[in-house]
Amino acid sequence: MHLLFATSIVPDGALASGYEIANAAIIDALRRAGARVTVMGFIWPGKTPSDPQNTIVLDAVEVRTENAPALQKLIWLGKAVVSGLTFSSVKLRVVSDAKVHAAIDRAGPFDGYVLNSVQFAGAFEKVLADRPSIFVAHNVEHRSAEENAAAAGSALQRWLFRREARLLEVMEDRLCRAARFVFTLAEEDRAALGVASGDRSAVLPLVTRAEAPTNKGPRRIDFDAALIGTWTWQPNRIGLDWFLTKV
Repeated sequence: MHLLFATSIVPDGALASGYEIANAAIIDALRRAGARVTVMGFIWPGKTPSDPQNTIVLDAVEVRTENAPALQKLIWLGKAVVSGLTFSSVKLRVVSDAKVHAAIDRAGPFDGYVLNSVQFAGAFEKVLADRPSIFVAHNVEHRSAEENAAAAGSALQRWLFRREARLLEVMEDRLCRAARFVFTLAEEDRAALGVASGDRSAVLPLVTRAEAPTNKGPRRIDFDAALIGTWTWQPNRIGLDWFLTKV
């Protein structure tokens, strides 16, 4: 079986975020299961794909909002409003549908898509509708947007996140309905996305290797608990604040 893994950012080997760690683990698991996997998507500027023979790079993009100047944020917002896309998806509309079609053709014959998260799938939804798909939901994105709206510090931010939540809820529902199967990274996300039945979805365990590391002897424990996350990402920051306040 040949699968085309369509993702916002292709792996470059850095594993600098939870998203990239999860992507690498999912791709590796598909290959261990016997599938041939070709990855298609964008790449961070200045980076190269970790598996170039099996990767199709559409372009180099910088989509992190916190790194963008104010003018770029306004351009993204304007394009999102005009196009009806989410803010997160419109940032990927730097290439045409025709270029994505051409990239798909270069992948050769394949059996279906793995639509990795909602951003890329939402940006090129019509292009990716010609074959069966598996949808990988990293989060319930509309819930994250709702939480961002509740924590927003200005009326403009609240409006933006509420708009994002509304569009994401519709898009996530559409992607889940269209997919032959849905994978989530948390058990509770299956019900939240309306795919709780066993024939519609399953949860992927978050592991980074096939075998546990060997025990090299006694280990000194300096802390009772450790939290790993990208704390500049607003949903993670909200979760961290909750943990610090409640736990």
